[in-house]
This record gives sequence, C-alpha cells and structure tokens, in this order.
Amino acid sequence: MTARQLLDQVHSLAKIAELESDPDGYAHQLAAELPAELEPRDIELSSALGHIDATVARIMRVRLEGVLANDTSIGPPTRNVFATTIVGYASDLGLLARRARDVAERGRAADPDRIAEQIVESARASLALRDALRAPVLALIRDLATAAIPEADRQARDRKLDDKPRMRWSAIRRDLEAIAANPEHVRSAPLPARLAALPQQLDEPDPEREPTLAELIELD
Repeated sequence: MTARQLLDQVHSLAKIAELESDPDGYAHQLAAELPAELEPRDIELSSALGHIDATVARIMRVRLEGVLANDTSIGPPTRNVFATTIVGYASDLGLLARRARDVAERGRAADPDRIAEQIVESARASLALRDALRAPVLALIRDLATAAIPEADRQARDRKLDDKPRMRWSAIRRDLEAIAANPEHVRSAPLPARLAALPQQLDEPDPEREPTLAELIELD
C-alpha cells in the first residue's frame, strides 16, 4: 500500500481509529517512496502536507455524520462546510463553537450548546490527528533539506562550474536553508517559482588550497 492509499482508505470511524493507532506510518511509507531528485521530491513532500489536510477534512465529515446522526438542525451542506474548513479553525475552536451553536439554534435544535460541543470535540480530535500525521512529515522535510545543504553549497562554490549553474545552486541552498528553518516553506510555491523569487547571488568559491611541500617538490 502506498502512502497516498494509506490515507485514501480512511472513510469510516474504524479506519480513523487504525490511523490514530499508528500516525507515524504515513511518514515512514512516504519516506520510502520519495524520489532522489530534488524537484520531484519537493513536489511529493508539498503534496503530502496537502493530502493530510484533505484527509482530515474527510475525517471531520465522518465524525460529524456520527455525532449528528440524530440531529436535523444542521444539514449536510453546513456539515460539509464545517468539515472542509476545519483546518482554518485550528487556532480558534471557540469561533467554530459559536458558529455551530448559531446554526443549531436557527435550526431549532433542542440543545444548541450540546450540538456545538459535539462539533468542537469532533474538530479537536480531527485536528489532533492532523498534528500527529504532520509532525513526522515536517521532520522528514526538515531533515532532507538539512542533509542536502552541504552539497548545494559545494556546487554553488565550485570553481569548475559556470556562473549560471553556480547561481542556481546558490538559490537552491538558500531555499533549502529556508525549508530547514520552516518545513512549511515547501507549500509556499513550486520549487522553480521559489528559486526565481530569490535574488541572484554568486557565492564566493572556497579558497584554493595551498600546495604542500611534498607537492611542490613533485612539481619541480
């Protein structure tokens, strides 16, 4: 099973529970599938974060269908809106609670506060799983970027290369440093666009090594 299939199969409370029992499994499978080339790998890593968010929206929808199975005050369209926008409430569940209560009250729910509480609890659980899935993926992104920086720096300073490829490697190194500092940077734009947005820079080559006495003797 691929990493994508691992998340795509989550369409029930039972599958959600399986995912919760091993949230690191997705990152491990993803790491095994990543291409070695920088740009395709960047695309896969960015897509992985987006796929997690899409999966969490689906998980929220499943949970809402469960807790609101006997409720008619909040219809399917509104449930879908709450599910698809769940990530936007990550830092403000109070706002979600207020909106859920308002909708339940307008829908003549017997206990709007209880309905709002159920929705917030579903959101809290869904967002906790999102955090658990994202943490190892973000660590993977950071570690891969950190590991790639020295080679990019070496290429950027290689006297044997022309200025154009050296400037590109300089941009790649700076982009990798930004990713190492903030793995979310991979989602800011595709890699070519991120590199194009950086100012052109030609890094100073490393100083040439002074020949040793033995080497000078051999030259003579």
